[in-house]
Amino acid sequence: MPGTAAKKKRTARFNVRLSEREARLIRLGAERLGVNVTNFILDSACVRAAHEIAEARHFELSAKDWRRFSEALDRPAKVKPRLQRLLAESTILEQS
Repeated sequence: MPGTAAKKKRTARFNVRLSEREARLIRLGAERLGVNVTNFILDSACVRAAHEIAEARHFELSAKDWRRFSEALDRPAKVKPRLQRLLAESTILEQS
């Protein structure tokens, strides 16, 4: 992902407040990589966001917990009458 930020058209904007120490740290990091501060922040934030999203999708279980999890997934779904009624109702978007 690094190095790709400058090639895309940017229309969205984030405004952040930071301390002098944080600003200095970010500037030094950008200088070390030879990129401007905007690209440094954008690339760093995107890498972190992708990591956080991946972590939310990946989890590890013990053998016992994995067996219980698999069994729960394999069980037939239970009929939930209240949920069926709710999902049968039109949404606020459909009512407009």
